[in-house]
Amino acid sequence: MWQTVTREQLYEQVWSVPIWTLCEQYGLSDNGLRKVCRRLNVPVPKRGYWAKVEAGKKVRKAALPEDAEQSVAHIRVGPKPVPTEADDQDDAWLKAREAFEADLANRVEFVEKPRRWHPAIAPLRESLEEEAKKIEAARKANDQYEKWPESRKQREMPPDRWAWLWYERAGQLMPATHHARVVRLSLAEFRRGLAILNAVAVAASKRRFEVTLDEKKGRLVLEGNGGRLDVRMSEKTEQKTRKVKRYDGKMEDEQYRVPTGVLRLYVERGYGKVWTLEENAEARLEAKLNAFFAGVWKQVKFCRQRAREEEAEAQRRAVLAAERAEIERREAEEAARREEERKRREALLGEVASWRRAAEIRAYVGAMRAEAESRQMLTAELLAWEAWAKGVAGEMDPVPARVVRISTIT
Repeated sequence: MWQTVTREQLYEQVWSVPIWTLCEQYGLSDNGLRKVCRRLNVPVPKRGYWAKVEAGKKVRKAALPEDAEQSVAHIRVGPKPVPTEADDQDDAWLKAREAFEADLANRVEFVEKPRRWHPAIAPLRESLEEEAKKIEAARKANDQYEKWPESRKQREMPPDRWAWLWYERAGQLMPATHHARVVRLSLAEFRRGLAILNAVAVAASKRRFEVTLDEKKGRLVLEGNGGRLDVRMSEKTEQKTRKVKRYDGKMEDEQYRVPTGVLRLYVERGYGKVWTLEENAEARLEAKLNAFFAGVWKQVKFCRQRAREEEAEAQRRAVLAAERAEIERREAEEAARREEERKRREALLGEVASWRRAAEIRAYVGAMRAEAESRQMLTAELLAWEAWAKGVAGEMDPVPARVVRISTIT
């Protein structure tokens, strides 16, 4: 089935929802949909755009260019896959897991001040506690600086104040870095956030997940039950405006972000797919941990389906590769046969040419003898030359050798 979409429609769609959502809608890969956007000259959000949207940050929407080679695109939407027996089993499995999480007897235990920390969370806690000490020291240094007279402020600057300014400009979230991290939390909320992650890690281990900390990727990894999920946590921030004094003494508006105390858990299952759970006025995140795992089970189901799709795709590709290999083998054999035939014909033509030259030599020798006999000039020298010339013709004549070779073929 073909679906027609205009530039304007596609532009509104790619800037309204993440591109992977449209990929599922149109049945295209990420690259496939991006190619359609390039043909229609439709700009797409850059990497990190939707993460900024989720964090409540201000984002810029690129304008739709006026010119384009095409104004509409025809996208072939493939048929929806027919559910398999494995899909039905996964549906039943998911219902059972959701019922498990809904049962109050299986409520995830949250400890506000854990005495024992999960091995995957302990190093994360240590690093954040250490950073919190540095931030507190930087905050005190900044508070002292603000109490200084202007004359002293112009002469010196406490080194720790720069750390506070960097932390504040980063939305007062730790760690103050642009690199991926498992958590991005404020001083006021990082201990509660760590306690929530500890409860998640402990409950995940009980649910047969292997829980590890991927420091390089900046994610808490849950692997098991047929899926691999990356978990992270962040605190929602809010943009505000304040008056600040410039270097020349004039006041100007400065935008900055402040933490709101609202925590979010993100579950990533690869291919750009992210599921989010956010606390609200009705319930804090620590009261939603069973709902979190209900969402985790859904993501695991998607992982299982994706794994089966990849396996089927791999098998399809293997069949196609085998077919291509067989075609290439046959083509190679045919090319080799043609090459062999070409060489045989070239050899035949060469033999015919040699046979003709040998026949011409023999005819020439015969003519020489006839002429000598007619003149009665058949001398010993002429007979010797005749013998030599016939020998040359015999060497050039391919017929005897060819007859022997053909006759001896078994």
